[in-house]
Amino acid sequence: LKNAQARSFAPQTCDHPASATSPGMFAQTPSQLIVVSCYTRFDNLAHGPRGKQAARSLYTYRLDSLSGQLVLVSVTKEPVMNPAFSRLHPEKNILYTCTESVAEPGEIVTWAVCPSTGQLSKLSSCSAGGTSTCYLTMDRERKNMLVVNYWDATIGVFGVNGDHGHVTGARSFYDPNEGRPMRARHDRHVNHSQNDAEAQKERQADPHSHAVVLDPYFGRIALVPDLGMDLIRQFRYDP
Repeated sequence: LKNAQARSFAPQTCDHPASATSPGMFAQTPSQLIVVSCYTRFDNLAHGPRGKQAARSLYTYRLDSLSGQLVLVSVTKEPVMNPAFSRLHPEKNILYTCTESVAEPGEIVTWAVCPSTGQLSKLSSCSAGGTSTCYLTMDRERKNMLVVNYWDATIGVFGVNGDHGHVTGARSFYDPNEGRPMRARHDRHVNHSQNDAEAQKERQADPHSHAVVLDPYFGRIALVPDLGMDLIRQFRYDP
């Protein structure tokens, strides 16, 4: 299990799961959906997860808040590889996931969430512009998605369609490497989960951005920790 997102939903018939955007629909909380994203491949990751590869990408459970019981209600059929991180839209029945691989370009996938059944329907996907995509942050205006690619450390700002919530193309990009090639090879590298001297030496040879967080007051300062350079970059964010 890599990441989980939860939200309470009011009952709703699901002709188009993403169509309900009324702020009041989340006021009632008869139940809660938990979406768990999983690693489906281990051979193309920077680190070494424990356990076994998952058969499917995303599993949706319904949580009984009184008993604490989780009931599996839906499993995705679309073959989306390693949806490492997920982020719910604050207002719409939309879930975003990003795919993680050091070898293939990452993708940002937009899903419609049906509150009644928990079913996830793939709406769209777009390139994340880098490899091993690992973090998504939506700005407070709901206009942009800030995206981090771990392996090549690139940071991108992608537009978000205001009507449907789809992630559109990149609006800006920052590359800490400034175009220089990575020193480590994607097809031959150490396990980034290890912290021995060999692993640290290779990991610290390149920048590795691994999150992007906006300040909680104005949402205009983006903080990006770098596991390779052991620093936190600060950017002024203009939506």
